[in-house]
Amino acid sequence: MFPSQQARPFLLPSTVPKPKSKAAHPGHVRRTLSWIIFLAVSAFLTVNLFGQIRGGVCRTSSLLPRLGGCPAILAAVWDLFYHLGGNGPWIPRKDGVPYSNASLPKQCSVDQVHMLSRHAERYPTRNAGARHLQLLHRLHSSEVTLTGSLSFLKRWTYFTDPYGPAFENLTATGPFAGTSQAFNTGKSLRLRYDHLVPKNRSTKFWSCSSARDILTAEYFADGFFGSDWSTNGSAELEVIPEDRDRGADTLTPGDTCHRYVEDGTYGHDYGYRKLEEWQTVFTEPIARRLAQHAQGLDLSHLDIYSMMEMCGFEVLARGSSSWCNVFTHEEWSHFAYARDLLHFYRAGPGNSYAGAMGWLWLDATQNLMSNESSKDVYFSFVHDGDIVPVMATLQILNEHRVIQELPTNQMKRDRRWKTSDIVPMGGRLIFERIACGEASLTSRQDYFVRLFINDGLTRFPGLPHVDKITHAVRLADFQRFIASRKDLFGDFRQVCNLSEDAPDKITFLHQ
Repeated sequence: MFPSQQARPFLLPSTVPKPKSKAAHPGHVRRTLSWIIFLAVSAFLTVNLFGQIRGGVCRTSSLLPRLGGCPAILAAVWDLFYHLGGNGPWIPRKDGVPYSNASLPKQCSVDQVHMLSRHAERYPTRNAGARHLQLLHRLHSSEVTLTGSLSFLKRWTYFTDPYGPAFENLTATGPFAGTSQAFNTGKSLRLRYDHLVPKNRSTKFWSCSSARDILTAEYFADGFFGSDWSTNGSAELEVIPEDRDRGADTLTPGDTCHRYVEDGTYGHDYGYRKLEEWQTVFTEPIARRLAQHAQGLDLSHLDIYSMMEMCGFEVLARGSSSWCNVFTHEEWSHFAYARDLLHFYRAGPGNSYAGAMGWLWLDATQNLMSNESSKDVYFSFVHDGDIVPVMATLQILNEHRVIQELPTNQMKRDRRWKTSDIVPMGGRLIFERIACGEASLTSRQDYFVRLFINDGLTRFPGLPHVDKITHAVRLADFQRFIASRKDLFGDFRQVCNLSEDAPDKITFLHQ
């Protein structure tokens, strides 16, 4: 049903207790038989169940409902991809998502879909890539001796040509290629929403103007509409410029909210300041440990952070990375927390501008849901920094307190915000409008809304739920909730210090 990724090995017990003599005692026989049964069951589950988990990604299986479902299984298996903080391959959301039946009752069907998706797997940004290359230049100095866990660097090469790097572009090689991920996502969603694709007119879809987002949208369309969509008229891509002067009529409100951009204390840079505070704490013991393996070089907190970044980005380009083995599970948990702090405070629940920015797309979406005759799909492609504000507006992953705070001197283990779960590469929010009952002259259909975050069916907190559809809410309740968010977070133009004649809403999102 959903795209799969490359499998990683799951280790089974390698030894079986042997009886002490050929004349085995009945107890030994029973224990031996028990081990044989255990290994047979384990092998069966490995092939038929863990074979469904590829790179942390669950595929549907008839076994899953009986065994608790993919999220329950993934929660029991430590998975690096859930600690890369958005720098790793697409993964299904598992935190707080117990297995639940997403099927619909009779006389109910999905009749409108809205997806907001991050671009697919990419190479590092130019700034991050420049840091990596500078660090590698220092590590390869003749004055530095590489040993132990860093000795692999003697024969290791960077995952893109340093003299012509593919920074910010989609990866196109390896099992986690962004081009393939986008295509496979489109193909799998076509199976789910085929009934909503019109046969007699074109379907619009949207992307911000970043090259990686446009390419993601095009590869997705190849999978969803077919490779000839741009020539046969079945679909039309509309690119929305990431211009500062578009006001609220944008997919990238972080670029048009002037006060957010200019506020050096609590605006866009707020997350980077919180990130650095935690970097200096969690990287210090790592730097001391690795100093013995890079003698002749003083490792800074940014050096350690860059090393950990290269693990995720090399996985995206090559499928695996020796950098990943340099760090312990606990150290990866600390890295994930660093990424959580960045997004929580840059454009998430910890940023006072985020709610007003995220409201724009949600308001346009709930307006479209009011049109009962529109049975369409609406797909938009943006950056992680444009999805995170939507989560802040919904308040789904807020901390259990009035003031939204995460400490930077220690890791908060019971936090609700997990960047890896929300905006991995290709991360997506999908809202479904569900119609129940048969429309006629004498009766109306009932409408409901439910939300999938990276294919994890997610509950709307604080809204009255319905019994017959898991985690769904009535459309009217959802619309009232979105309307109330404007009162809570403020008008976008006022919050962002825009002129009164600046656009105050999204106008392009329609079929």
